[in-house]
Amino acid sequence: MMGANAPTVKDDYIRVRTNKELKKKATEIVESMQLDMSTVINMTLDQIVRHNGLPFDVTNEDEAEIQFKKLQLEVAKGTTAAKAGKVKDIDEVRALFTKSNLD
Repeated sequence: MMGANAPTVKDDYIRVRTNKELKKKATEIVESMQLDMSTVINMTLDQIVRHNGLPFDVTNEDEAEIQFKKLQLEVAKGTTAAKAGKVKDIDEVRALFTKSNLD
């Protein structure tokens, strides 16, 4: 397995064709994190080995569908908590949104 005992010798190459604009945007993000694309690719390969698969979800859902599912999950959690009696009265809720608590 890769990781702390990962081989440090870089003795192979990966050549990838990609969209110029995609590469530019990704490079800007990576460089803002003080990394380079080679390091990010090696980190990704390491994570693929660690997870024995892709280290992220692959979906063809659009962002709105993903956010809607997250919202549904949060509503379900809230409903479960309410049924279990884990609720706050209106004054407690208002106190959570006072200026002093938002700072």
